[in-house]
Amino acid sequence: MQVDEQARYWALIIPKWLYQMVHNAIGIVNVIDITQIRPMQAGLVPMDHPWVTGIDPTTEKPVWHANVIYKTQRDPAILAPDDEAIVMATGRFLADRVKQSATMPEIPHGPGRRMPHGINYIHGSSHYNSGILIFNDFADCYRHITDRRFRRELCRFVRRENREVLFLLRQREYSPCDYAYFSCCMRTVFPWFCNPNGPRERVLWGNAAPFPAANLITGRWIRDVQGLRKPGGSDAVIRPGIQAGIYFQGEPLNSGRSEALFPERLLALATYWRVRVRGARGGMFFVDRRKTYADQIRRRTARNQSDQPLARI
Repeated sequence: MQVDEQARYWALIIPKWLYQMVHNAIGIVNVIDITQIRPMQAGLVPMDHPWVTGIDPTTEKPVWHANVIYKTQRDPAILAPDDEAIVMATGRFLADRVKQSATMPEIPHGPGRRMPHGINYIHGSSHYNSGILIFNDFADCYRHITDRRFRRELCRFVRRENREVLFLLRQREYSPCDYAYFSCCMRTVFPWFCNPNGPRERVLWGNAAPFPAANLITGRWIRDVQGLRKPGGSDAVIRPGIQAGIYFQGEPLNSGRSEALFPERLLALATYWRVRVRGARGGMFFVDRRKTYADQIRRRTARNQSDQPLARI
């Protein structure tokens, strides 16, 4: 890291964390609104809605491939499905969450629908309207997100498109500790919260996903989800695929470092203990995990298996 970049990094750590706290609080207030104060109902999108099917009505094809705004050269040493399969698996997984709230009559809250409708609708904005970036592994991501030119371009995308951002990794095998460090690097170099979702044990505030999917929460989902309340809202939230050839053009943007620095590791450890003191509630902030997954917890207990609400780092 060059001297001027080092100075900038250290000078902006606290301001970015403080901004992120305020920004995240706005998101929390909106989630509480759509789940508790004015809880959203089932059926705000129909079963043939693009948030449920993933199909872009203008092309009659899955929208996710059009929304891939950047991907790195594939590492042949990583044994993983092709990028199309990774994107499709992630998109379908999230779309299925929306389907649970589109189904009528309403699926009762329980094993068939564990999340409130408002949170399920957030998944619709996350999978259908997000800009998607694909990388090999954490080191590949680090080299990009710590390159100032890459960050500048990604921020330009968010400002211009008003969308969420989803980082997908081809490598499914990872250390929960490494994922925690990476997610907190994202929270330090960008001004937004990052959810470390993936196929292994729950990392910090992260949830399940077929592939590692680090969601940078820019807050643009608020407009989409709250918009469902308005007349014609289910049509208004359908965003077209992202136009190709606008972002991340030209020279490689991967000249950054390949690992987390001390402040990012410290943030990861602080976040870990923040989640760990919650006990069996784990990293599920808006629902009570003990009730939402009571059936699974009972089955583990009957098999003399310990409940693991949080991956140790």
